This record gives sequence, structure tokens and C-alpha cells, in this order.
Amino acid sequence: MPSQPTNATTSETARDRALLPAALPAFCTARVILITLAMGAALSLLMTLVPGVGPERWARFGTTLWLVTWIALVTVALLCATRRWLGRAPLAVLLGTIVVLLLTVTAVTSVTAFGALQSIGWRPHETAGEFLVHNLAIALLVGLIGIWMFSLHLGNARQINAAAEARLSALHARIRPHFLFNSLNTVAELVHDRPEAAEQAVLDLSRVFRAALASDSTSTLTEEIELARRYLEIERWRLGERLHVDWQLPDPLPDAQLPVLTLQPLVENAVRHSVERQAEPGPIRIECQVGRQAIGLVIENDRVAGPDHHGNGMALANIRDRLALMFGEEASLRAGPVDGRFRVKLVLPRASEGVAR
Repeated sequence: MPSQPTNATTSETARDRALLPAALPAFCTARVILITLAMGAALSLLMTLVPGVGPERWARFGTTLWLVTWIALVTVALLCATRRWLGRAPLAVLLGTIVVLLLTVTAVTSVTAFGALQSIGWRPHETAGEFLVHNLAIALLVGLIGIWMFSLHLGNARQINAAAEARLSALHARIRPHFLFNSLNTVAELVHDRPEAAEQAVLDLSRVFRAALASDSTSTLTEEIELARRYLEIERWRLGERLHVDWQLPDPLPDAQLPVLTLQPLVENAVRHSVERQAEPGPIRIECQVGRQAIGLVIENDRVAGPDHHGNGMALANIRDRLALMFGEEASLRAGPVDGRFRVKLVLPRASEGVAR
């Protein structure tokens, strides 16, 4: 059975490569730079406090801190510039590249620093070659420790990703039957009074389900809008002219990924808790607001007087959970009364900005 380990290893490697862009830190951010400088200062202090340094301890600390800071900043800058390429590289190539980059920067900085320090009167107790080898050994040790820490981080990210995928699948499994049963109820209401409309609604429903079930876990904004349109066509057979939708969409629609069956439950809530419960309901407004880094989807409908049971709690909680699993804090879903109407606003990162999780 030699093929099984090979397939398992290949699958694990593919998962690791998919995780690398998200697992790599954003080297250009102020947080990473501050952490790097703090670790460099800690390393310099540790090297200064070792026995045998003598009365030049704090002068040694200043020199070491200066050298380590330059090595750290140049290395982080190069990692920042090559992050996209590193995220696409195999894991072994990624780790090897980082170590080689660290050693190269250490070598160039050490040679430059040795000459610069000598020019201002520094009298070293070691030759230039010994100084270079000494710094390279320290850099290699630091690099190996960094690889070990990154491996632990990647393993933890793999476990979190597997748990998130399992939970996301469970949430998809809950939302699809909910969609099916509510749509079948719509068809059932038409069977006795309008059999021809019921027949056409079944045909529309088959097209809706073909689109809804074709996607595995994610969908595009264009596909979600089309699915919502088809759902509203089914409801129009039952509600007639009472159902009026005001679409406010840009042309073309922006690129965005989102969990499958995200928009349809929100539109369904607007129909069930507005149009169905009023003789003369106002229009349902569906608007897409496009920003530089995010996209806003607004679904707005009339509020119905009486007890506030607006919306399906399971659907809203389900959508929030799926958005959190896919985008983290980059996406949000807010619902509540605004200016006498009920508004749901869904915020998504643009395809070029967000990273699906």
C-alpha cells in the first residue's frame, strides 16, 4: 500500500501551501517591525550579559544593538518586498530562502560594520574573518530557532483551519435544508389555487437549486445576486404585484468572494417579514456600495407594527458565523431599525484585499 502515504503527504503539502500566504506575517506592518526591534534588543542584551565581556560591557551592548538592528530591519524589508513570492513557494524553499536571506544580510552588514567601526577608532579583539564567522553563527542559530517557531505556528494554523473547515461545512449543511423547506412551502401554497403557477415555480425552483448546490462552499457576488433574483421570481408567483424590489447595483458588479447562500436568506427575511405581513408594503431595496477596500450590501424593507420578530435568528447567526470563519474581522453583518425601516448591512472585503480563511 505504498500509494496511501504518498497521497496523504501530497495532500498535507497542498494544505500547507494554501496556508502559507495567511500564515506568513505582514512584514511591512508597524507591529512586526516593533516586535523585531524588541527581539533584537533582547538578543543584544543577552549577548552583553554573558560572562567574560569585562568593563566594555555596555559599549559592547551599544555596538551589538546597532549591528542587530540593521540586520533585522534590512531582513524584514527584504521579506516584505518578497512576501508574495514567498507565499507561493513550497515550504522547504520558503524556509531555506529566509535562512539564506538572513545569512546574506548578516554577512554584508558585518563586513560593512567592521570597516566602519575601525574607521572611528574601534580596536577589535578578533580579525575580520573571525568577526564575520561569529556573527554568521549567531544568525544561523537565530534563524533555526525562527524556523522551529514558524513550524509550530504553521501546525497550529493547520489545526485551526481544519476545525474551521469542519464547522463551515456543518453551517452549510444547516442553511441548505432551511432554504429548501421554505422554497417548497412557497410552491405548496400555489398548488391548489394556481396549479399553472405552481408548475412554473417548480421549474424556477429547480434552476435555483441547481445554482445553489453547484457551489461547494464559496460563491461570487455575481452568483449570489443571480440566486437572489431567481428566488424573488419564485416568490413573485405567489405575491404578485405586492412584491416590488428596488435594485441599486453598479455595473459591472465588483469581484468578491463570500459563503454560498449568504444573500438569499437575507432577502427571504425581507419578504417574509415585510411583504407577506402588509397589504401595501413598501419596496425592498437591495443596494451594493463599493469602496476601495470593502463592499457593502444593504437589504432594506418596511418595519411591521407589533412585536419585533423580524428576521430568522438561525439564518442571521449562521451567516455571521460563516463570514467570521471565512474572513475573520474583515467582514461583518449588522441588522436593525434605521429611519423607520429595517436594514441589514453586509460588509465584505474586496477580492484583492481579503484572504479567505
